[in-house]
Amino acid sequence: MHEERYTEISTTGIPGLDETLGGGYPRGRTILVSGPAGSGKTTFGLQYLVSGIINEGEAGIYISFDERLENVRNDVKSFEWDIQALEDQNLLVMIDGFSARAGVSSNEKYQTRTDIDELLTQLISLIDEIRAERVVVDSITAVALSLSDEATIRKEILKLGAVMSSLSCTTLLTSEMTRSGEISRYGVEEFMASGCVVLDFDFKKHQGVRSITVRKMRGISHQVTKRPATIGNDGFKMFPSEQFYY
Repeated sequence: MHEERYTEISTTGIPGLDETLGGGYPRGRTILVSGPAGSGKTTFGLQYLVSGIINEGEAGIYISFDERLENVRNDVKSFEWDIQALEDQNLLVMIDGFSARAGVSSNEKYQTRTDIDELLTQLISLIDEIRAERVVVDSITAVALSLSDEATIRKEILKLGAVMSSLSCTTLLTSEMTRSGEISRYGVEEFMASGCVVLDFDFKKHQGVRSITVRKMRGISHQVTKRPATIGNDGFKMFPSEQFYY
């Protein structure tokens, strides 16, 4: 039985994961999405936004610090997600945080630097402008790497989480998992988030296997069990009734 602390949810857009969480994420909270390179964090985040727009009528904002936006748009065409059309309708705002970080020029309409205060100011304005209910920051690791020391990193991550949690939107923060398997590189990411979803990609019997684990989700009863997942023509899909056998 699912707890009733949160009466409102924000559907994840991931078949199987919504079922596991009793409908979705607790609305208005910050969720950490952690995983190693190649685990599908960008796809996972964009699927949340696209599904929200198409199925729930909820506008969204995506900020990329890891990749040029033109590459992101091209990569998701295989899922038949017309990102550009959603942007043209002002239902989705794509913010380029990569170019400033890489020191290259950009023609994107919306740009930001890896500065938490500047990012928050811009986000608050855009959330109000398009009435966004969903935000994805991809990734918090890239933002942290631009800061000077770990004490500053922890302070800025906590600030970002606190401000985003005070707004009316639900926020996904992606994070690069360390090689040791730790999902919280700086010791505060998982702490400040209301929920944590871990994506992974393992090789079993010489075959790549994806998985999703809901490590925590405050206010929602769930199993902390690694479940198989796939990325197909429609994006991510989780299989909540299946499990791994070793």
